[in-house]
Amino acid sequence: PVDKEFRPVRPAIIWMDRRAIEETELIKREIGEDEIFKKTGNVIDPYYGFPKIVWIKRHEPRNWERIHKLMTIYGYVIYKLTDVNCIDHSSAGNIGGIYDIHKRDWSEELMDELGIPRQYFPEKINCSKDVIGEITEEGEKLTGLKKGTPVVAGGIDAPVSALSVTALNDGDLTSMIGTSMCNGVIQDKLRLSKKIVTLPHVAYDIDKVYSHSGVATAGAVVRWFRDMLSQHEKIVAENSNISAYTILDKMAEKIRPGADGLIFTPHMIVGERAPFWSMNMRSCLFGLTISHTKAHIYRAFLESVAYALKHSIEVAREADIPIKRIILVDGGAKSPIWRKIMADVTGQELFFVEGAPGAPLGDALLAGVGTGYLKYESIYDWVKLDQSVKPTLENTKIYDRFYMLYVKLHEVLEECYALASKVY
Repeated sequence: PVDKEFRPVRPAIIWMDRRAIEETELIKREIGEDEIFKKTGNVIDPYYGFPKIVWIKRHEPRNWERIHKLMTIYGYVIYKLTDVNCIDHSSAGNIGGIYDIHKRDWSEELMDELGIPRQYFPEKINCSKDVIGEITEEGEKLTGLKKGTPVVAGGIDAPVSALSVTALNDGDLTSMIGTSMCNGVIQDKLRLSKKIVTLPHVAYDIDKVYSHSGVATAGAVVRWFRDMLSQHEKIVAENSNISAYTILDKMAEKIRPGADGLIFTPHMIVGERAPFWSMNMRSCLFGLTISHTKAHIYRAFLESVAYALKHSIEVAREADIPIKRIILVDGGAKSPIWRKIMADVTGQELFFVEGAPGAPLGDALLAGVGTGYLKYESIYDWVKLDQSVKPTLENTKIYDRFYMLYVKLHEVLEECYALASKVY
C-alpha cells in the first residue's frame, strides 16, 4: 500500500505471510468459496492477496485511510523507474478473489462485496510484454540505467521462469525449484481445480493460463538443513571450491532410495497453499531411528520435494489437464542427485537446461518481445532442451510405496496440526 505521494504506508505483506486466517474464514462465510471460484478460478486462502487486503482494512484502519494505491512489490519498483503505476495479468490473477479469470479483468462486483475500492488498482491491466513507460531521470539516478530505456510490465516469477525454458504450449509443465516449488502447467483451454492456483500466463496472456501447485518450502528446506545442521560441510566449503550443497549431495547419493524408511513433509512455514490449502500444516520427520544418519535425513529432505512434484502431477491429471513434458528450472534443477530422485519418484523423463536460466532470462525475452525485437518463440533459439534424466524403474517401484505413505501422513497429521496451532 502507498499513499498519494506513492510512499509506502506499511511494509509489504508477501505471499508467504499467512496472517489473514480470520479474514479467509470471514470471506468464506459472507461471500462463499463457490462464488469466488466461479469467477476467479481460485479459492479463498491466506496465500492470495485479497484476504491480506481485507486484513489491513480490519486491523490497521489508520493505514487503510492513508492508502491511495495497492501495488505489487515489482510494480512499486517499476513505478520508481518510470513514474507509471501498472499491473500485469499474472500479478492481478495472483491477487485472487478480485480478478475475473474468464474476462481477464477486475471483478468490480467482488471488489464491492469485499469492500476493496476499485480505484486502489490501475484502470488497465497490462500484458507482461507491454511497454508501460521509460526510465526517468530519477530512475537513472537510482539504478544507472539510461534515461529513456523502455520498461515492460513483466510478471510473476514462476510463469516467467517457465517461459525461460520454452514453456509456451498446452501441457508444458515446469517445476520451479527455488525457495518454494511451483509446478505449473501451461493450458490453452481453461480447466479449473480447487486444488490448483490458476492465473494468466506471461506469454499470450489472454489465451493461455499457468496453473500451479507445489510446496511453500523446497529450496528453503535444503538451505535450512545446510545452515542449521551442516556447519562442518560449510567450513569445508569455505576452504575449497566445492559448495556445501555438493558435499551434502555426495552424502545423500550413498543412501538407498526411500532413505531407509525416513519420510519428511516439507512444510517449514505454518500452513500450506495448493494442493493442500491447509491453515495449520507443518513439517514432520517420520520414521527416525538411531540407525539413521545426517545423510539419511538430507536424502529424505530431497525426496520430500520430489514427492510434492508427483502430487502436483496427479492433481493436474485429476483435473484433466494434459501433461506432455516436464521441465525442471531454477536452483534445485542444478543438483544431479535431486534431478534423478525427481525422475525416479515421478517415473517420468525430466528435461532441464544446464545452468537453469530461470526468471531473468524470461524477463529478458519479455523485454525483447515488448520492444519488437523478438517473438515469444525466440526462446527456442536461446534455449535447447536437449538434456534429460530418465527414471530407473526399480527405484520408481520403491518410491511408489513411500509416496503412498507420504500422502497418508498428510491426511493423518492434519488433525494434529490443527491441535498444534492451539497449543502454540
